[in-house]
Amino acid sequence: MNLLSRVAGVALLVAGLIGLALSLAGLFIGVPALTTAEATLQQRVAMVDQALVATASGLEAADASLSGAGTTITNLETTVRQSGRAISDTLPTIDRLGVLVGEDVPRTIRSTQRTLASARETARVADSLLGAISRFGLLGTDTYNPTLPLNEAIQQVSDNLDPLPASLATIRDGLKQTNDNLRRIHHDTTSIATNIARIGGSLNDTRLVITQYEGIVAETRNDLANLRATLPAWFGVARALLALVLVWFGLAQIALFHQGLQLLRGARAARATGAPHTVA
Repeated sequence: MNLLSRVAGVALLVAGLIGLALSLAGLFIGVPALTTAEATLQQRVAMVDQALVATASGLEAADASLSGAGTTITNLETTVRQSGRAISDTLPTIDRLGVLVGEDVPRTIRSTQRTLASARETARVADSLLGAISRFGLLGTDTYNPTLPLNEAIQQVSDNLDPLPASLATIRDGLKQTNDNLRRIHHDTTSIATNIARIGGSLNDTRLVITQYEGIVAETRNDLANLRATLPAWFGVARALLALVLVWFGLAQIALFHQGLQLLRGARAARATGAPHTVA
């Protein structure tokens, strides 16, 4: 029984010493380690916050660029649509001009030529009559003998009008080709304006996404700021609890050490008196 008491006493002494050493190590190593961990975590949070600041700046720059691009796209769309509208407004005028050149003017020329033909016959009769009167001396000393009779002059005017319908027909064909080209251009400008508007819509959608990301970044920065503000309190509580637990554990080890000493003393006293030692 004395041997068992001595072994138990030694074991309690060793356990108490080890526990006390661990308690002291925790106080001198664990508590400062928490302080170091707090500083490291604060540093990491600060680095993340700086990264978020850079991200927010990049998002703002991207939003500003997209805003400028959106304005340019809107102005370009307006210009293209106005150009298409101007072309569309020009088409009826070209159609009317083609009708005028291809139909109205040639009709007028033909009507004029018929009128000139009638006038030429009248002038020919008048020339013949004046020539006859002149030959009878009824016009005095002057003889009616014009260099270019009036009917021939009228015929020359009518002959000069002959090439005009063909030239006008060529102009009409050119106007028709121009009209067709302008219609294609109007269709193309309308398609381009639609595509530009679609691009502008995509830019607006992208800006909405950027705005959402900016909100997320701002919320995350607020959370990080709250975390940085509360970290000292949390780590202070953690250090206090750790110190309290280690002190309590150290006191328990002292009590254990004391009990081991009591066992060893009891064993020595029992061996000195020769009586068996009883553990209380």
